[in-house]
This record gives sequence, structure tokens and C-alpha cells, in this order.
Amino acid sequence: METRQEKIQPEFLERCVKDCKIFIDTSSFLEESTGKFFQNIVPILQREGKAIIMPKSVGLELMKLANNPDYCKKKYSNNPNLNALAINAVKNINVLKKAGLIEIHGDPDDGDFADNVFLHVLTKKRMQYDMLLITQDRGLAGEAIRIGKDNRAVHGMKKIFVQRIDKNGFLQKIFDGKESKPASPAETTSRSEIPLNERFAFTKEVTQIAGNMPVTKIPVAGDTVTAVRNNDRRQIQLLEELGAGGEGSVYKTSISGYVAKIYKPEKLTRLRYEKLKLMLSKNINCEGVCFPLALILNQRDEFVGYLMRAASGRDLGKSVFMPMLLKKYFPRWNKIDTVQLCVTILKKLKYLHDRNVILGDINPYNILVVSPTEIYFVDTDSYQVEGFICPVGMPLFTAPELQNQKEYGLRTLGNENFAVATLLFMIMHPGKPPYAMQDGVGIKENIISGEFSYPLGERKTGKVPKGPWRYCWSHLTYQIKSTFYETFWRDGTLHSEKKRPGTGVWLRLFEYYLDLLKSGKMSAQDEEALLIFPTRFKRDRNKTYAKCKLCGKEFEDEKLQDGICRACLNKGEKYFCKRCGREMIYTNRQKYIEKVERPKFCGRCVKNQRRKNEVEERRAILELFKNRGY
Repeated sequence: METRQEKIQPEFLERCVKDCKIFIDTSSFLEESTGKFFQNIVPILQREGKAIIMPKSVGLELMKLANNPDYCKKKYSNNPNLNALAINAVKNINVLKKAGLIEIHGDPDDGDFADNVFLHVLTKKRMQYDMLLITQDRGLAGEAIRIGKDNRAVHGMKKIFVQRIDKNGFLQKIFDGKESKPASPAETTSRSEIPLNERFAFTKEVTQIAGNMPVTKIPVAGDTVTAVRNNDRRQIQLLEELGAGGEGSVYKTSISGYVAKIYKPEKLTRLRYEKLKLMLSKNINCEGVCFPLALILNQRDEFVGYLMRAASGRDLGKSVFMPMLLKKYFPRWNKIDTVQLCVTILKKLKYLHDRNVILGDINPYNILVVSPTEIYFVDTDSYQVEGFICPVGMPLFTAPELQNQKEYGLRTLGNENFAVATLLFMIMHPGKPPYAMQDGVGIKENIISGEFSYPLGERKTGKVPKGPWRYCWSHLTYQIKSTFYETFWRDGTLHSEKKRPGTGVWLRLFEYYLDLLKSGKMSAQDEEALLIFPTRFKRDRNKTYAKCKLCGKEFEDEKLQDGICRACLNKGEKYFCKRCGREMIYTNRQKYIEKVERPKFCGRCVKNQRRKNEVEERRAILELFKNRGY
């Protein structure tokens, strides 16, 4: 008797093939019942003229498992049949490939980490078509399901289905309504789930309020002031001044862990007062975000500033963004720390964005770093809330559509997402802006034109800045590189204001990158994966490598000549011309490749001597002709 699943499966497969792009993971290829699954789906694929999509990294891993029984036993000792299953999977792939029923996509740059490709495609293509991911991997499935949940909250997004192959070769849900990997609150919470008392409203109108607030005395260190929030009033004392700027001064207060910002008289505007009152009307409470907590009034109950949590650390711009200072202040950091820093920043940004707070002026000098997990956002009174705009911004972090505006108006999340991507890029390439390049006309002009120099696969410009930056780029996951590329390149699928990835997308990418680094998977493939400044390109698992005999650095075999790299071949022993004293170099190429003796004279002296010899030879010939009577 036919089971219910046997009855509905053909109809389900038919609908999937017609309506979805279908992707299959390594784990599903290695399932014993996968052969039965292909028997069910192949006739439908042939009838519809469709194909299943497989990342290149899946094929590479299966080939490795099929060709190396010892590798199977060492890495997957709990599955004695793995080698046989891999051999069978490779045979199935070859048959399907010849029949045009499987397409191999992706880039081998990430080695065995096919999850990168899947998650990137699901994120990148979610506006274009429905997708079905077939995997037995619960971790990957959980990430894909979360992307699908995010899609449902955004108008125009397509559906993402996640299924596994069961013992009968049928597809079924990998989870029964439960996820094996709990997600962080910052990642899973949608705006609709944020309480109203934490969310600011959206508006398209800029708030216009003119005039200054009257003030008779600006308090200084030693004075007593009043902190006011709603109906709560508290007397506090201003202690020593911690710093001063263009808007006013910051003082330590008698409340431990809290500071007060006291404005200059000309900065005490009615607009600022009303904005702070609005900011205080919502319960914004995120550790490390120094959001206004209370108004500060002087002894005559006149508005003079606001109370906030104290911050510490070194600003990002003068530490992480300056390679020498990064090494000085954080000497023990490696790539795990910089990726963790991105995750920490993204969680705070997502918290604010989910509550409709737009920073506006995202820049490295307003983020203080104590450690990868302890950071502080300061100058929060400039943030955009409802109709109160952020009037300032750094051109480097300003989206292309805003670059030529004389004044900043209301910013959108799309505008802000450009700044977020720029900030992340500059953490992963410490201090180097994404639009810096060789032979560029200028960063602002490059932003406007979308002239991004870093490569992706075969797409390259040859204008990547000199220095370690191309190596930093090479060692990123393919998924992160691709998202940067599509965001910054003028023809990228994520380049436009409304399509730029938000903090939730970036958070998933960097949390996954962090997992790869912490697990040791990336350093097992390439030991330089943990270096903030790698010394070479990321290893391609399809190539062999060797160390240069002279400098000891690792290169692809094909780029070494007799075991020596090109840079070392051009270096050599310095000495001086015996005739004119000019400095010369006896290059390693001459010594080891050409095997010539060290020249005694420089090229100029050799040339001059040659000319002299030619002149003397002509003179001798003329003298000979003359003596013979010609």
C-alpha cells in the first residue's frame, strides 16, 4: 500500500523543480538513500529542462574523500562507509553532469567550506527567485532557515525552503519546528517584535525648531546639577573635566560609572533640547551604547546637557585603523579578534537599527575599543531619531547617492548600510578604505562612480592598493568578499541604496567566519588564516606550494624559479664599480639562475669603454688607410 509521503512526494518535487532553484550539500550527497532521491527527481528535471546546483567546493570535498581512504578514517572515523559513499557520490555527479542535470557553481577559494557559498547565494539571490536547499547538516540548515525568516519580514523577498533526504529517498523538513542551534537575540529579533516603548517612529519630515535655550550659568567642575528623566530628579555633582570639544565638555560625576556632557551656551538650542527629550522617551538600553539617560539642569533648572554612561578605550581611528598603533595597543590580537570586533559592533548597530535609530555619522572616532568584546559608542546625541537629523558625516562613510549634497537631510537605512559595510571593510583591512586604489582619481570620486578595485574570481581591475591589502582580501571567506564586492562595485547586485545588506546579514556572515576561525578549520587549510596581515595570498587547495630558498616565504610552485621567488631574484649583493665607484647589485638572478660572475664595472663604464674602444678602432683604421696613401 502506498504511503502518504509516496503519494505527495512527486507533486512536491514537481513544484520544487518548477518554482525553485535547487541546491544540494555535501552531506546529502553522502546519504545512503541519495540514489533513490535522484531516481525520483531526474525524470522531472529532464521534463522541465532544469538542473540541480552544486558548489564547486562540494565536488572538491567529495573527490578528496573518494580518493583518500586514509583522510576519511582520520577526519571522519565514526563513519567506516564514508569512502565508499564518496566514490558513489562522485559517480552520481559525473552521470548527472553528462546529462546536463547538475550545474557546478562557485569559487574554490574557500576550500571545503561550501556553507559559505550556500549562505551567500541565499542572501544574494533572495530578491530574484524561490530557493530549495537540500542538506543533512543541521547547523547549515539553521542558518538558512534564519535567512528565510528575515525574508518574510521584507517586502519583495522570495521563499527559502530547507529539506533533507530521508531513508526512503524522500525530502522532508530537517527540523520539526525546532532549530538545533540557538540564535542570538540580536540576530533573530525583528522590528515588529520590539516593544513600542523602545521603537522610534519613521518619518519623512525633518523637524524644524529654531532658537536657543536661555541659560544664565554653565556649570563647571565642583558644581551641583540636577539629572531629570520623566518625573525622577536627582542631585549630582560634576567632578573633574574628562575632555572638551566643539560642543562642550564631559565631566565625571558623583554617580559611579556615569558622566555628564555640558554644552557651550551657543549649542543649547531648542532643537537639541526637544531631540534629547524624544530620545529619553524610549527605553534604549544596550551595553556599550552611551545613549542619553537624563537631562542635566543647572541650579536654576535651565537645560545645560545630558547624563550618560561612562566610556573607555581607544578610538578605532587611532588604534585598529593605524597598523603600527594596532600592533602597539593590541599586540596579541589575531584575525579572531578583529572578526570578533566586527561581531560586537554589528550586534550594537543591529540593536539600534531595529529600534529605528540611525547613527548617521558612523566613523571610527566615535567607537572606543577596550577589547574585541568590549566597545563603546559615543557622541550618541547626534544620532538620527524620527525627524531629528544627524547634521554631520565623514565623506569616507557617505553613500554615493549623498556625496554631492551640501547638507545632510534624513538618512535612510540604505544610506547607513553603506557606512556599515565601509566600517567592516576597514576593520578587516585595518584602516584602508574600500575605494582606495592605485591610479584612482580620489576616494570621493571612486565612491560616486562605484570604482571598487578588489577582485572576485575572474573579475579584477589590477588597481588594488600596494601593500598587504590584497592578502587581507584574499584570506576573507568567499561569502564576505562577494558581499563586499556586490555592495561596493557599481554594477554589483547589492550596490543600490535599497538592496545593500543590513546589519543582520553582515552579523550572520561574520559570526560564521568567527566559527570557522575558532574551530581551527581555516587555519588547518592555511596557517596564515589567523594573521591580521597575511604575507601572501590564501592557499588554493588545487595548487602546490613551497618556500623560497632565500627568504623562506611560501609561494605557489609555478611562481618560483629554481626554488627562488621573483622578489629575491631581483635582490642581491651590493658592491661598487672598480672604475667609477658607482653602487652596483650582483643580483640573485645573475648568481643562481644565469650563473655569471660578478661584473667588475657598471653598465655606464662598460658602455663608455665600448665607445672608447670603437673610437680608437676607427682612428686606427683611418691611420692605416692614411699610411697606405688612400
